[in-house]
Amino acid sequence: MDDFELVHGGEIRDFVSTRLKQLSESYSILNVGHITRFVDPVNRQLRVSEVLPLFSANSGTEALPIEGDSGVIGLAHMSDVLKKKPGLMSDPVIESCIDPSRFSVDASENCEQALSKILERPRERLYDDFMIYERGRYFGLGTFADLTRNISEIRDADLDKARGMQEYLMGRNAISAAGIDLEKFVSMAHQIGGDYVQCMDLSESLSMASCFDVCGKGTAAALLSSILSAFFSTLKVGGLLASSTPASIVSNLNRVVMDQTPEEVFVAAEFLFLDRAKREISTFNCGSPPFYLFYVDPETQRTKGKIIHPDLWPLGIGEFEDPKGSVFPLYPNLRVFMHSDGLTDARNPRGELYGDERLRKFLYPRCLKKAKDIAGELKVEIEGFVGQAPRTDDITALIAEIW
Repeated sequence: MDDFELVHGGEIRDFVSTRLKQLSESYSILNVGHITRFVDPVNRQLRVSEVLPLFSANSGTEALPIEGDSGVIGLAHMSDVLKKKPGLMSDPVIESCIDPSRFSVDASENCEQALSKILERPRERLYDDFMIYERGRYFGLGTFADLTRNISEIRDADLDKARGMQEYLMGRNAISAAGIDLEKFVSMAHQIGGDYVQCMDLSESLSMASCFDVCGKGTAAALLSSILSAFFSTLKVGGLLASSTPASIVSNLNRVVMDQTPEEVFVAAEFLFLDRAKREISTFNCGSPPFYLFYVDPETQRTKGKIIHPDLWPLGIGEFEDPKGSVFPLYPNLRVFMHSDGLTDARNPRGELYGDERLRKFLYPRCLKKAKDIAGELKVEIEGFVGQAPRTDDITALIAEIW
């Protein structure tokens, strides 16, 4: 009879273990139940000498659940058990090793909320394993390492999705009209950032290329950059693009940024409008670094350049009464180079800034190359300069080749 009960009990325990594993796999990655490891409880009356081998049997386990008459009554951490290692005169029961600062989490608890609770514990108990309960019953064990690793995976997955969305929003906008070719170079310091590029046809004769840099870094800046995309999408879906002028687009976007963001938030912006009917381009520099125009003088056939300095404050700071910008004729073989300040603020491993002077030395010899070639060579230039230095800001450049 005793032998039968032991075999039957083992089968039940195997069934329970398998079932608990299936239950843990049914939990979302967002819940603590997802990281649960089932470890067989040990009877509280077992001696320390009997329990010590069980730590080796449960590879990677730093704690064992202790079972009393009414279920699991606590955890015995290996570090505490080793302090009571049996000698010639004593071999205490494992119940004496139970952690008095009992800590448990429900399997349905959100992982980040559970981590917050764990971080409230005394520092000396911070990294201890903890018990996980499911509907009030012992479910398994969790570890600080598994929990933080899982949270990291959750955040990485979320950031990858957000990055994909940013790339989609920037990639879906393009100019299809003839006479202009655009190339972008975008290098985010983190998985998502606040740099944004918008290129689109406004009408049959008017096209726009623009580059934005939202103040701040990371998720907050990325959220704000979505406002820019929504503004242009609203104009497009609402059929308002054809009736929009360059000045009205700049002015209205400024109002939207002022309305939709806190007072301390602003957006540096550069706009290029190509008007084929008038055979001219207009530019607006709203608090961005200077950007460059290169062209061939029709009379002398010499290459010339213009530097467009900021002529307006960044978007979101104050109203524009009547933004004028700068207007230029559609020069032959025209190139426009716009960029965020992350380009000139990039640092190499020695802490040196890339700076405006290096940028000009890069641009001037190749200013009339194809936009695609300039973008490709810029990528090599910046990656070679920065090397293994930490990236602190997003780098964005937009090159327009106009004919």
